Amino acid sequence: MKFCTFILAALMLPLTSFAQERYGETEDQQLLCKEAISVYRSYKKQKNYDEAFIQWKKACDVCPLTATENILRDGVTFLNDQLKKTEDETRKASITDSIFSLYDQRMALFPATKKYPKNDCMVLAQKGMDQYKIFKKPGAAEATVMLKESIECLGADSSITRAIPAALWSKALSTYYVTSFYAMKAIENDSVARERLGEMLTEYLVLIGYIEDGISAANATAKPKDAQKYEKAKSNIDKVFIAIANCEDMVPVLSEKIAADSANFDLKKKVLRLLNQKDCTDNELYLPVAEAVHAQEPSHPSAFAIGGEQAKVENFSEALRYMEQAVELCGECTEMEMYLLKTGKIASFLGKTGTARSYAQKVLAINSESADALMLIGDAIAGAASKCDDGALGKRLAYLRACDYYQRAVNKGDEETAAKAQKKLSNNSKQFPSVEEIFTVGKSVGNEITIPAIAGCPCSGEKTSIRVR
Repeated sequence: MKFCTFILAALMLPLTSFAQERYGETEDQQLLCKEAISVYRSYKKQKNYDEAFIQWKKACDVCPLTATENILRDGVTFLNDQLKKTEDETRKASITDSIFSLYDQRMALFPATKKYPKNDCMVLAQKGMDQYKIFKKPGAAEATVMLKESIECLGADSSITRAIPAALWSKALSTYYVTSFYAMKAIENDSVARERLGEMLTEYLVLIGYIEDGISAANATAKPKDAQKYEKAKSNIDKVFIAIANCEDMVPVLSEKIAADSANFDLKKKVLRLLNQKDCTDNELYLPVAEAVHAQEPSHPSAFAIGGEQAKVENFSEALRYMEQAVELCGECTEMEMYLLKTGKIASFLGKTGTARSYAQKVLAINSESADALMLIGDAIAGAASKCDDGALGKRLAYLRACDYYQRAVNKGDEETAAKAQKKLSNNSKQFPSVEEIFTVGKSVGNEITIPAIAGCPCSGEKTSIRVR
């Protein structure tokens, strides 16, 4: 089967053979070339790929390769379409060879364009993704090599990164992590596979960093569809990370990496962030890494790590100090919700109910569905209910209000969180007013009532509905 035979033959010719006028050497050649391109692209726009493919081959016969990058780009599109429609293995092999030949020619002839200074790196990413799409798992190792080279090239310059189409960049990042996983699984040598696992764990943070940059750029330029593409890529990367990153396997691998490169501060930072993200804190690696990182470069991950360890030994004052430092250093980091919640819980343990509630409210400002934050507010109110005592129902009303939040947590939480909230709800409902108490103040079950404004009362002026125990 013939596919633009001159294109395939051109792979063996020096590029100087194409140093001619863009659309041809003569006016007639130029006219024929432009008409041929116009015809096949009109069919492409109509999604009539079969006819577009026929006309594309005619364009190949009359146009020099340097006429337009679209000839090479569109050729891959048409050949992939043909590949999906054929069952003949010989024809499949021929089409596949042609696809990758077109990629190679495109990189050779159009390494840089006005719009994309690193066009060849972008094309290499597309080639790597097609390698995986066509050959599946058996092609993962080769696809990984291509994608790694492409990502290192494109990611090395943030200004170039911002110019990459979101659809391409996000897919390249997620496909790389997927192919890396399958390539690692195919490694037969255990020590080599273990080393590759360690690389994948730290690579995760680099890839997520690019994803987060993409999301920020998309949001800053009001491109929600681009942001969605990055979110989808993040989800795919996270799925692979979860599959390879359980604490039991992570800690020995990361310990070995740090032991082999103990002076590598950047590695320690990445390891600490991974351990925090997977909540792998109950091991001998965690605290030494956290302290080493924090001593050299105080950061929100290290402050959070040390604060968590102080909380484990019930040194809550020190824990709160470090947790508040983590919040302060976090800025707009993605871990902010977790930091706020942990800080609020420690403040609650210390009896700082106002502080605890303040942190819980900040969590809700980020995530209005947080059942943990709602439960923390309930705890803050219930913990200071005695400060609402006005000699009448004030103290009882505080428990009613606390249970309002517990009920919301029951409704919004997952199974485990909802069960915790339900237990708190049941325990605190024992402090509801009695029928006699509400009768004394002229109220009935179901009446709305305002909690009295009393200094120190955490829910002063809020409303609740009367229930009885």
